[in-house]
Amino acid sequence: MKFAPTTHMNLFDVYIDLQKFQKNLCLKKYFLKNPIERPNIFQFYQHTNLKEKSTFFPKSLISQEINTFEQMIMSDLGKFKTSTKSNNLTRKEREALKELTSNDKIEIKPADKGGGTVIMSAEYYKDESNRILNDQGTYKKLNKNPGKDIQERFTRYLEEGHSLGILNDQEFKYLKIEHPRTPVFYFLPKIHKDPVRPPGRPIISGVGSVSSRVSEYIDHQLQRFVTNTMAHLKDTSEILNILNDIGWESDLLLVTSDVQSLYTIIRHTNGIEATEHFLKKNDTLQPEQIVFILEGIRLILENNNFYYQNDFYIQLNGTAMGTRFAPSYANLFMAFWEESFLSNYRSNLVCYKRYIDDIFLIWKGGINTLQSFLQELDQNGRGIKLITP
Repeated sequence: MKFAPTTHMNLFDVYIDLQKFQKNLCLKKYFLKNPIERPNIFQFYQHTNLKEKSTFFPKSLISQEINTFEQMIMSDLGKFKTSTKSNNLTRKEREALKELTSNDKIEIKPADKGGGTVIMSAEYYKDESNRILNDQGTYKKLNKNPGKDIQERFTRYLEEGHSLGILNDQEFKYLKIEHPRTPVFYFLPKIHKDPVRPPGRPIISGVGSVSSRVSEYIDHQLQRFVTNTMAHLKDTSEILNILNDIGWESDLLLVTSDVQSLYTIIRHTNGIEATEHFLKKNDTLQPEQIVFILEGIRLILENNNFYYQNDFYIQLNGTAMGTRFAPSYANLFMAFWEESFLSNYRSNLVCYKRYIDDIFLIWKGGINTLQSFLQELDQNGRGIKLITP
């Protein structure tokens, strides 16, 4: 399907949007009359802008013009009649969609890559989920819900950071989740690897979990270090610009490679070691804040619990794809490893860039030396295995 099925207007949703618009107008008027003066205060620790959304609404500034505008909109909406007959799907297509969504014998998930939609049998989805979770080196089934104990650990961690001044008041209030939800496991089918029986990419949906905002805080702190690593690639436009600037020669080889199961192969000690290396590389963070960030990473990694079909699990190794700081953490893990060899191959590597686990390089020196280089990279002792077409 190349289009979105027709949806009918919900007047209540429109009214809510109108109230939000009204609030924004009032806020603009208020702060125009009462500008905030922000003093330039020296900050010993690096703080973020993370905070709870403000509920402030200066209703006294609702003017006659705003009221008139609202009344006119609501009046026009009352006259507007949506046709229940107009639809860009045929009756059979609508019935098919309804049947699919109510069919408990199938699972519908987005594809891991390519933007497609995959329909699997519920039996296959369960079997593949169990195959993933039965990896005893990565996951462990628990006898009970560990949520309460984990919440207490995070609370102590945040309170200590707040008492030391590493977290300011607004950060502390934002990061401390009073009523967290338990993360949920699911997987995305890799149909680019096997369209019939696609292996799954495990995802832990941790939105609203006790660690979700701590992970967000850590990601904010790590991102500036990630962008300064040697092989960091921002997006497709950057690699296109690089290719455009390279004077192509007949003996150059363009190579793509990806790291197999990057998120789950990172041993906690290796990942924390790599992160610590970059945090200490410059003087932007105080030693106590570095310790606080590393402790937060350790806390997230060692308490990565989740729920699947009435059972509770914990991830023993690696980091979950789904937690906010995972890409930054994985990037630093890879960058630390890359520092050990990139400078040794400057004459061969015309270009070496990486987007998380996808590596792009241009090699000068022939196919034999390239193969030797790739074989050397596979012998790294960190579990990194490259898959090169």
